[in-house]
Amino acid sequence: MIYIDVSVLTLATFVTGIQRVTREVILRIIEKDEDDVELLHYNAKDECFRKIDNKKFYDFYKNGKGIKQRMITGEKRRIEEIGQGDVWFDLDAAWMGKVRRSYLLPILKKQGCRIISHIYDIISLTHPQYCLERGVYNFSDYIGAHLSYDDEIIVNAKATKNELEKLVSTSDISLPECHVIYLGANFSNDRKIERNEVTEEVAKATENSKYLLMVGTVEPRKNHKLVLDAFEGKGMDGDIPSLKEQGYKLIIAGSMGWKMEDFEKRLKEHPDMGKGLFFFEGLGDKDISFLYQNAEYLIFASYVEGFGLPVIEGVMKGTRVVCADVPVLREIGGNKCLWFKQDDTESLASVIYEDTRNGKPAFVEKVDINSFLWNNTTDEILNILRR
Repeated sequence: MIYIDVSVLTLATFVTGIQRVTREVILRIIEKDEDDVELLHYNAKDECFRKIDNKKFYDFYKNGKGIKQRMITGEKRRIEEIGQGDVWFDLDAAWMGKVRRSYLLPILKKQGCRIISHIYDIISLTHPQYCLERGVYNFSDYIGAHLSYDDEIIVNAKATKNELEKLVSTSDISLPECHVIYLGANFSNDRKIERNEVTEEVAKATENSKYLLMVGTVEPRKNHKLVLDAFEGKGMDGDIPSLKEQGYKLIIAGSMGWKMEDFEKRLKEHPDMGKGLFFFEGLGDKDISFLYQNAEYLIFASYVEGFGLPVIEGVMKGTRVVCADVPVLREIGGNKCLWFKQDDTESLASVIYEDTRNGKPAFVEKVDINSFLWNNTTDEILNILRR
C-alpha cells in the first residue's frame, strides 16, 4: 500500500503552490491506482491518522462536489500498522503538520516501510530570511529526517538536486537516490475560457485594456515590491517609461502571505487600486486560466524558487513571460522567456519596452507541451513508488 499524508492540503483554505501539486498528483494517482493508495489525515485528538475516502476526495477536488470534512472517515490507521511491503510517500508540505518526521520516519523504517519524499526546495535552509521562523525550524526537522531515512527522493529541478548535494557534503549523511521530475503545468480544462465564465471582478479588471500579470502567493521572496516599483517608475532615470506609462495595468493574483504587512498597506492605499492596479485572492482555475491567456506579459520576479510553476503555466497558455534571471528559472524557462536583472526596475521595464518596440519577436525555443503535463509527472512518480 502507498500511504500519503494529506493533512496540510485538507486543512488549507486555498489550493496553491505545494497544495496544488499535491492535489493534481493525487487526483491522477487515484485515477490510475486507486486500490493501492491510502490517503491519511492526522487526528491530533486521537493521536493517530484517519483514512480518507478516495472517492469523496476525488469528487471534492476534481468536481467540486461534497463537503471537505466528510471525506475524512472514522477508520483509524495507526503508525504501527504500516510496515513491510508498504510505501510512505511525503508529497504534501508535511513539515507544517502535527507529526514530526524525526519521530515518524525512524518507526516506519524499523517496521520495514519504504520511504520516499518529494522535496520541492530547501529555501528554508538556503534563504531563511524569506521564511517564517517556525517554518525554518520545522523544515529543518523534516529535511534532516528525510535525508537520514529516505530510500529515494524526488525533486523538480536539477538546481534543487545540486543544493541537496551541497547540503549533505557538509555532513556524514549520503544523499539517497535522487530523481528529477518536472511538474505539470496544464490546467484541468485547457480550452479557451470566455469572459462570461469568470467572476465579475476579473472581467471588469481586464476589460478594454492591456495588463501585466503576477500569479502566486504574495511573500517576500516573490519580490512583488520590485514589480510595483517598476509600475510606478521608482528607481528609474526616465529614459525608459514606467510600466504604467507604457500603458499597462498590473494584476496580482494570489493569497497574501507572511511578512507583507507594509506591501499590503501600500496596495490598499495605492491611488490606482481598482483602476490600473488590482489584487485578487482565492481565484479558481477558470479565472487564473483566463488571466494567463489574455495577459500581455506574465512577470515572475522571485529571488529563489524550487520550480516556478507559473512560468511554465504562462508559457503553455501562450503568454509572454518575463523572469528574474536566477538559476532554477533559467533551467525551467530557458529560451521560452525574456529575462531581466534581479532587483533592477529599469531592467524590467526596459525588457518589456524593447520587446514591444521590436514587435514581440518569436522566442528561440517553443515549449514542448508534452514536457509539462500532470499525467507525465504522475506516471514518473508512480514508476518510482511501485518499484
